[in-house]
Amino acid sequence: MLEGISVTEARKSFLPLIEKVDSELYCFMVTRHGRPVAVVMNYEEYSRMVETLKLIEDKQLTREIKKGLAEIERGNLIPLPDADDNE
Repeated sequence: MLEGISVTEARKSFLPLIEKVDSELYCFMVTRHGRPVAVVMNYEEYSRMVETLKLIEDKQLTREIKKGLAEIERGNLIPLPDADDNE
């Protein structure tokens, strides 16, 4: 959930704000004069978002994923050996 909070309010309640972000999937949009200027979010969530963006920006990887999805839709699958066969 993204909640708007002013810079002044964020400054006054910074520690509780950080504790809420750390313990829940919660984000705060910090505003100045009613305009968004920053987002405070859990570091784990931020890291996942950055990694996702890196993957999306990788054009070669994106092409390979699309190619694989198209092959799945066509039913062009290669069966994997059963895990028991490797023992």
